[in-house]
Parts: sequence; structure tokens; C-alpha cells
Amino acid sequence: MVAAAVAMSPAPRRRPGSGAGDGLPAGLLSYSEFVDLALFDPTWGYYSTGGVRFGEGGHYDTYPLALSPLFGRMVAHYAERTWRRRGRPAHFEICELGAGNGQLCLDTLLTIDARALRNPGWQRFRAATRYRVVERSAALARRQRQTLGPLAARVTWQRADLAQRPVHRPFGAAGLIVANEVLDCLPHHKLVGTARGAGVVHVVAEIDRRPQPRPRLAALLSDERTRRRVRFREVVRPLAESPALHDFVDRYYPELRALRAGAPPVFVAPRIATLLAHTAGCYQHADALWIDYGDERRFHLRALESRKAFAGPPRTGRRVYDAPGADDITFMVDFTLAADAARDAGWRIACYGPQAELARLSGVRVDAGAVDEIVHQRALVWMLALAGVGAERDWRRGAIGFRRDPTAGAEPVRRYAERSVREFNRGARATFKLLLLRR
Repeated sequence: MVAAAVAMSPAPRRRPGSGAGDGLPAGLLSYSEFVDLALFDPTWGYYSTGGVRFGEGGHYDTYPLALSPLFGRMVAHYAERTWRRRGRPAHFEICELGAGNGQLCLDTLLTIDARALRNPGWQRFRAATRYRVVERSAALARRQRQTLGPLAARVTWQRADLAQRPVHRPFGAAGLIVANEVLDCLPHHKLVGTARGAGVVHVVAEIDRRPQPRPRLAALLSDERTRRRVRFREVVRPLAESPALHDFVDRYYPELRALRAGAPPVFVAPRIATLLAHTAGCYQHADALWIDYGDERRFHLRALESRKAFAGPPRTGRRVYDAPGADDITFMVDFTLAADAARDAGWRIACYGPQAELARLSGVRVDAGAVDEIVHQRALVWMLALAGVGAERDWRRGAIGFRRDPTAGAEPVRRYAERSVREFNRGARATFKLLLLRR
């Protein structure tokens, strides 16, 4: 296991190209850079290596999986309503950012096909609609193609990271952008209070207390023999030494100008603002569904670190430094930042509230009757896994049972479905939020 140690450093600022002799470790990374590497480094990043497991028996679940096929149905119906509101254009796109294992795309396309069999209006919508996936991870794009099978022919994959670079030209005139649990895995900076004001956390990897240069990290952390020897130490530097981050904080977090020593750390993500700005250029006219777990600014300023930054499977208590590259790392989303940055990017906020608003906006009921459908879908996937079918069959086999009492870590499928529906339908205090943007 990889452990963490924390240290405050009053050492002088390290200039580009300088070595460890100026008082700072040679391999110093910002906390944000460390998180980004742990998730997306080509050789050892969690998402890049293809080791991530979705769904039952995996590392974590998402509502598009837990409510399958209902979540995809909601997206399909909302997309059709958006298409009609835009005047039924001849070309329309559903654009999913970070499509996971492809289940949401699959359920959305299957819903469109099923409705088109019986409804002429949906037939026209189907003919006009193309699905686009914007994916940073090549390994996940391969998984998505496996999930979709023949339906992959109706999907365009865009290898891109819109949180860092904009599109060269718009994808089209009209579209619906869908981003489920995308904002929470963007790299965040960690700010702490010091006697001299706000400080920025940096990270250095060490073996036997010797700092390791950044170019060696990939080799160290992709080899199990050396990974066990690596420890991480936090070093705090003044916010003023990071001009771009200082300007971002000054614009969006004026409260942090007086961040006091001993206050809980605050996690800030400039890439949220960048992503919202870049997605505004994807279509001339678009709606955007941002669904994630998060809260408003007051929570982020007051809550403890353990309630805002997470690693590994839910409820395990794992820390960010325990197993970087092997664990997911996520953050509670600051929806105050998201709303302010969206307005700056030219978006209009059409709706903000619990994610259950998606059911209302789409006209799809997620009630007791939906439980049976979720059970049937989940049981089918489970039985296919038992038969050796599907890209994720290996870890799904022992994850769901039909007994009334859970055994060996398995949860009865109906109990799982009932809990998922109940959690989805939580009211204003729900952890998962929907931010609907329009332009």
C-alpha cells in the first residue's frame, strides 16, 4: 500500500529548470497534476490501463447502470423533446462526455429504436439523430464498442479532452450534451490555510525518503514491485506562486483570500470552468445535462476533507495516496463554481436541482413499476455473465443473487433495484444534482 505523509515547507520557490538544490524536491507535482496522472497517465493511470470495473461486482456503480434501462430512456426522451423544441432539425446529435462502459449509450439508442417502431415522429427523430462519444481513454472507448456491438456503427468516437482543449470546429448545429459523473473526476487543486494565507498543496513521491524525479513515476508506479515502496509527501507552497490558479481563485473563490490555518482544505477545479467554456463551442444551439454528486459553496468551505475527496470503492475509507493508479479518485462537485463558470461561458441555467428532475423533464416515470423492469434488466445481464457473455462478465458473476438475504457480498437483485430507485428519487437534499444548461 502507498501511504501519505504531510509536511509544511517554507522553502524558496523552485524555478523552472532548477534542481533539488534550491530547497524543493526535484519531483514536485501540484496536487492537481498528481490526480490527473493517477487517473489518466498512459502507463499507470486508472482509466488509461482499462482496469476500471463498472457495475455490480466492480469498483463502483453509476445511476445509468443502476437504473438501466430507465436512465437511458430518460436521456432519449429528453433528447427527443429537445429536438422538437429546436424545430425538428434534419441533423441532431446526442453527445456523451466520458461514456464509461457504454451502457447509457446502449440504452439510449435502444429506446430510440423501440419508440421508432411504433411512432412516426420518433422515426423522424431516429433518422435525424447521431450519437457522439467524447472519450479521453482509448481503453474505455474499446470497452464501449464491445458493449454496443452492432450499434457501434451509429456512434462517432471523438478522442479528446475538452477540459483542456477546445474543439477545432463545432460538431453540428443542434445537439444535447450529456455528462454523467464527469465533473467529479476532473483534477482538483487542494488549498489549505497557513499563517501567511492560502497555500497550494504539492506532492512529491519518495522511496526511502529520497524524492523521485517526475520522469521516473511511470516506471515506479506501473511495476508492482516498486509501487509498494513509494510514499507520498505533501508540500505546501504560497498561492501567489501559481499566478493562473491565483487569478482563478480571485475570480471564483473570493472567500479563500482569508483562508485561515486550521480550516478544512478546499478543493478547486479550474478545469470545470474550462470544460464548460469548451462545450459551449460544440454546437450552435444545445442543451447540456450535467449530473453529478456535489453541493454549493457553503458546503465546500466548511466540510471536512473526507467528505469532499474520495478514492477507491465507495464507503471503503480509502485515501487518495493509498493506491494511485489502482483506485478511482473523485471529488464532490462545487455547483456554485459550475453555475458561475457556465454563465461566463454563455450558457443559460434552465434548471438546477436533484437528479430526479431528469425524470420530470423527460416525462419518464421512475416509480415502483420501474423496479420490475430494472430487475429484469439486471438479471439478464447477470445471467449473460454466468454464461460467459459480455466484456465485464468476470466480475459480475458473483455480484447479484436472488436470495432474500445477501450472502458473500451479493445483494438480492430486487433489493438493489428498490434501493436505487429510492435514492434516485430523493428530494432537495439529494447528493446527486442535475444542472441543465441551454444556449
